[in-house]
Amino acid sequence: MENQKQKQKKYKNSLPKRLSNIFFVLFFCIFSAFTLIAYSSTNYFLLKKEKQSVFQAVNIVRVRLSEVDSNFTLENLAEVLYKNDKTHLRIDDRKGSRVIRSERDITNTLDANQDIYVYNIDKQMIFTTDNEESSPGLHGPIGRVYHDHIEDQYRGFSMTQKVYSNRTGKFVGYVQVFHDLGNYYVIRARLLF
Repeated sequence: MENQKQKQKKYKNSLPKRLSNIFFVLFFCIFSAFTLIAYSSTNYFLLKKEKQSVFQAVNIVRVRLSEVDSNFTLENLAEVLYKNDKTHLRIDDRKGSRVIRSERDITNTLDANQDIYVYNIDKQMIFTTDNEESSPGLHGPIGRVYHDHIEDQYRGFSMTQKVYSNRTGKFVGYVQVFHDLGNYYVIRARLLF
C-alpha cells in the first residue's frame, strides 16, 4: 500500500515536470520554425530586390542606347550617353582596343554597386563604368538575370540585353550590367549572427 502511494506521489510530481518539458520543446520548435521562415523570406526578398535593380538598370541603359542608329562606336556612344556633360569621359587604349571609361554612371540613375559594359555587334567592349576591369567578356544568357562573378572576388548578378535602334529597328550592340552583391552578403551575415 505504501508502495502504491509513493508511485502516485512520484507520478503527480513528474506530471508538471513533463508538461513543462513538453511546453518548452513545443515553444522551441515554434520559435525555430518562425526564425527559419523569417530568415528565408528576408533572404528571398533581398535577392528579389537586387534582381529587380539589375533589370531596371539594364532597361534604363538600353532605352538610352536605342537612340543610336548604327553599330556602337566611341563617337555615337559619347553623344548618346553624355549629351550634356562629357568632362568625366576618358578613352583607354590599353591592350590595343579603345574603350570609353567613365567615373560616373549615365544620368546618375544606377546604384553605386553596379557597373555597365557596352559591346558593339562584334562583341567588343567599347564602354564601361568600371575603372578596374579591362573586359569581363560578353557571356551568360541574354535577357535573363543570372549569378555572375568577376575574377573570383566579386559575386553578383548580371544581365545582358541586345540593343536595337529606335529609328531603324537595326541591331546595334549589347549592354551588360553587373550588380555587386557585397552589401547583400554583409546583411545576410548580420542576420545570422
